Amino acid sequence: MLYNAFNHIYESVKMTKYALISPIIAEIGTNVVSAEKLTGGFSHESWLVQCSDGQRVVVRFGEASSAVEAAVLTLAKTVVPVPTVLASGDGYSVLEYIEGQNLEEALRNSGDHEDFNDLAAELGRIVASVGKIEFAQAGFFENENLLLTSEEPWSQQLTDFCAVQLAASDRLSPSEIDDWLNLTLQSAASLEAIDSFSRLVHSDMNPKNIIVDRATGSWRVAAIIDWEFAYSGCPFADVGNFCRFNSDYPAGFLAGFVESFKEFTPQLTDQWRLQARILDMFSLSALAAKPQGNRIGDKAAARVRAWIANGIPPLDT
Repeated sequence: MLYNAFNHIYESVKMTKYALISPIIAEIGTNVVSAEKLTGGFSHESWLVQCSDGQRVVVRFGEASSAVEAAVLTLAKTVVPVPTVLASGDGYSVLEYIEGQNLEEALRNSGDHEDFNDLAAELGRIVASVGKIEFAQAGFFENENLLLTSEEPWSQQLTDFCAVQLAASDRLSPSEIDDWLNLTLQSAASLEAIDSFSRLVHSDMNPKNIIVDRATGSWRVAAIIDWEFAYSGCPFADVGNFCRFNSDYPAGFLAGFVESFKEFTPQLTDQWRLQARILDMFSLSALAAKPQGNRIGDKAAARVRAWIANGIPPLDT
């Protein structure tokens, strides 16, 4: 009985979103043939919709953040491949569906990784291009006009942020948390040189959010998706994010990616590789604080333990 009750609630919520799709699709001049809820996404719910005119689109629901993401996508499209925004409104957006597979799937399913070298270089260039968009200040986007919040410098936020994230975590022991916070405290000063950077950061640059295909015979980046966490800051954060789980990539892939980013990024510092790693401490802490049973949380906690034991690793290892 309890299962049936929860299932009824789930189906009701599902149908509530489903019922909203038809009038939304009508805004782009077509009708719904079918709609399938997609997995993934943290603050958004996404549906793949087959339309009567033959096109496939993605409808994303995310309250006010949908308008922000739509605005970021429109801006990002001037420098990198992203889905086109077809429509947006109060709590939703309609995006072009991008053919291909995510990089995680491509790496897992391809038996021969030799032809990934060019893809690694292209991806480094694309991630660098994201940071070509510059703002007046660092901060987080408040609305569809991309108005920015005023933030304390990242160097001053690091340890406090990580402490708050891990305060209720049961994945790391109290002594491990203390050691991790000490490492953030020792590292924070290195961020002072980039506190004033105010360039576009995707902030979730991982293989699941990178769509690739090989329609032309070689791998290429088709689109960077899921910009819901984007902000104005230092683009090295995207590199640290992408390099977080080095074992996810074939030999040489990260080295090619890092060197390409270095060549094309509009702004570097002498310590940029270290700063990329330190910036990822924000995300590592948030991920390690996820509830037990979360696979990414387990991977992040293992990475935290490795850093505590061995120090901050080189960027491409």
